[in-house]
Amino acid sequence: MDQILLTRSGYEKLEVECARLRAERDRAAERVCHSLAFGGMAAENGEHLDARQELELIEWRLAALGERLADAEIVASRRDGVVEIGEAVIVLDLESGEVVEYRIVGTGEPDPPADAVTSRSPVGRALLGRGEGDVVEVEAPGGPLRLEILSLDG
Repeated sequence: MDQILLTRSGYEKLEVECARLRAERDRAAERVCHSLAFGGMAAENGEHLDARQELELIEWRLAALGERLADAEIVASRRDGVVEIGEAVIVLDLESGEVVEYRIVGTGEPDPPADAVTSRSPVGRALLGRGEGDVVEVEAPGGPLRLEILSLDG
């Protein structure tokens, strides 16, 4: 699997999600055991089948998150005047005159904020490695953009 880039915050969110799922898994496992008290064969016991399905889904999600965490590399901004993952970048759209702030996040960030762009997105790729005053041209899905980097905030 490809290495997944995460900010410290993104990594911590994944850890919290794993802890929540482990607690849910324990409750689901108890449901499986208690559902057998309804009697009948397990294949005919709807409560048991529902509980087992819930447990399987939780196990699948935990395994997927475990793989993401194992393959994750936590990246931290060096705050050296160059756009890096984890930094907020304020840009001026030279066509519209609009000032926009983007936060560059890693490829595996869970629940990125609305102003976030991943490091592999067209805007993210164009901004990475650039500095204040640089003008970047981006072939974005909504059309070409010309952005001037006004400031960085790690």
